[in-house]
Amino acid sequence: MTTRTVICHYHIFKTAGTSFETILRQNYGDHHVSFDGPTSASSIDHATLLQVIHSNPNARSFSSHQISLPVPATSTLCILPAVFIRHPLLRIRSAYLHEMRHQTSHPATDVMADFDAWFNELAQGHANQLQICNLQTNLLCRQPDQPPRGRNDQGRPLYDLNHAIKNLEAVKLLGRVEHFDKDVARFAPIIEEEGLSFSLQHPAAENIGAPDFAQTAEEQLNNFRQRIRPDTWERLIWFNEQDIELFESVCRRLDG
Repeated sequence: MTTRTVICHYHIFKTAGTSFETILRQNYGDHHVSFDGPTSASSIDHATLLQVIHSNPNARSFSSHQISLPVPATSTLCILPAVFIRHPLLRIRSAYLHEMRHQTSHPATDVMADFDAWFNELAQGHANQLQICNLQTNLLCRQPDQPPRGRNDQGRPLYDLNHAIKNLEAVKLLGRVEHFDKDVARFAPIIEEEGLSFSLQHPAAENIGAPDFAQTAEEQLNNFRQRIRPDTWERLIWFNEQDIELFESVCRRLDG
């Protein structure tokens, strides 16, 4: 029996997922399926993911914010996981700008003026604190159908960074927002080797919040640093040490 190959896009919030989904739709059209659970807090386990795949026998690709690595073990499918990560401080800035755009129909002239207060509120144990603290490590470090293993370190959550790196080692379709076109260009031969066609059609970047997104990561980080207080910048780094190390490990792998 021929093994069916599908792409599963593990969509982390504010990591160019909308742009990658556009590429998947350009390649597979109606044979691309996007899905999430009934609420933003839903979590999709392996059995449900497999059910969705089997319920769409003609689909070639799937995308969800609520599925977690590693991929389900199955003898009837070849699941190619696709994951994009981003420098955590730039991801947080993008999440903030996204929230500001959706809070009011009349955004402030200086949209970054409230960032320090927004960050401090979340950092003090807010329900959405994960958005500003090691979110990518949290989402990528999990065991099958298990919540992340974490601990509190003086007010910041820490997770199993080594397991996050291990999970990513099994991801062949791995990319970075900061090198989106370059990294996605690597995908075609990997996907085609598994029996699917794939081409990069260079769509316009979508759902972009930062006006300097076309600049280098270093330039964007410098712009960001100049717009917030020095103590906020230092706390951002402290709160995201694991995500920074995770991002740097991916850069070493893809640039090595």
